[in-house]
Amino acid sequence: MRKNAWKMAKVNLKRLRAPYVVTGIVAGASFLNTLVFVILGLAGVNVSGGGMDSAGNMLWLLPLLAGIFIPAKNFRRIINLGGKRGSFFWGSLAAHAALAFMVSLASLALFYTFDRAVESAGFFDVWNFIEVLGWAQRGPIVAFLQQFAFLFLLATFAHTLTAMQGKWYGWATNIALVAIVSVFTPIAPLRAGLAWFFNLILTHHLPFMQILACIALGLGVYALSKPILARKAV
Repeated sequence: MRKNAWKMAKVNLKRLRAPYVVTGIVAGASFLNTLVFVILGLAGVNVSGGGMDSAGNMLWLLPLLAGIFIPAKNFRRIINLGGKRGSFFWGSLAAHAALAFMVSLASLALFYTFDRAVESAGFFDVWNFIEVLGWAQRGPIVAFLQQFAFLFLLATFAHTLTAMQGKWYGWATNIALVAIVSVFTPIAPLRAGLAWFFNLILTHHLPFMQILACIALGLGVYALSKPILARKAV
């Protein structure tokens, strides 16, 4: 089973052309835009007084899009080619973990090299989620783990939600999510509960709590997709 799961993970990672292309275009455009303004600044043009999003932020699109693409497109292709549903389940989980790892590493590298260099030049600020969310305060290793854990949760949530679509429980979940945002936001006690949840998975003052919460929630949410995939028509 483990060997088949790794093979399935590799297949999933290879069959993500659209997410790779979209993420590459968006992140590349963001990087080039920042680079152009840096060149203008070096040429004497006044480009100060604002800030730009880091290209590393755009890389977050990849685990999100993969979480949608794998159950929506790859599942049918792989099962029709003789793949086993159990292997697909474990292989997809490994693929999501691998993508979260790679994106976290790439985003961290951009933050500590290009983003920091641009800010040191004094032209403008570069807004990277690693710094905005406070993950950089405890060093690169903790920042990497916090980012990895959140991206893992993001990917597994997108995977499970996508796998539900087309069924009554998928529509019910969509409605519930919209209701939570629309109902919880205007009511103070409920809004506080919603803020507590996002603080737990994003900005908790104890990094290990944020990391454990994201991984535990990611695994729990992803487990819900197993019975869904077991019955999903191809």
